[in-house]
Amino acid sequence: MMEAQEEELEVLRSIYEADQNFKEVSQSKFTYKVSYSDDAEDISKSFVIEVEWPEAYPEVVPVCSLNSFFNNHLSADTKSTILAGLDEQAEMNVGEAMTFTLFEWAKSELGDVIEKNVTSTNESSCTSASTADDSNQHAPIGKKKEKKEQLTKAQKRRLAERFGANAEERPRGWDWVDIIRHLSKTGGGPEPS
Repeated sequence: MMEAQEEELEVLRSIYEADQNFKEVSQSKFTYKVSYSDDAEDISKSFVIEVEWPEAYPEVVPVCSLNSFFNNHLSADTKSTILAGLDEQAEMNVGEAMTFTLFEWAKSELGDVIEKNVTSTNESSCTSASTADDSNQHAPIGKKKEKKEQLTKAQKRRLAERFGANAEERPRGWDWVDIIRHLSKTGGGPEPS
């Protein structure tokens, strides 16, 4: 690792020490989640930039990508626009430490691109929904089953933490109802003699 890379790595660690959006994957690979929404659950207005330093960095442009699974909601046009902008910024900063500059540029300049992506995604979903409605006009009318929204374990855990259900604060016997229900289903009663 070159001295310039070591210095930039130290600077990045100190700048993004408390930032949950910054992740150091390795000593030469970093990710940053850029979000334009106050709602942490709204991923339509956010994306993850991956920056990897080649051996000769900062004398060459770093490798920027949006191949993270988190970015599946972005259209191909949006991804190419973001990457073109990042490459342009990187070309202007060749010879300098630029990872911080790329992340900050993305945070400040790409809001319009993401808004267009959200708008185009919403329009296409509305178009497909209206097409589906047109095809259902001739179908016989029947009862539609309502599906209950299923929460993942992580979502349930976050809800429990949000509303103060910590393990230390739970009263003794808080889950006895679940145990009794389980035993009644499994036949955990007294055994016949």
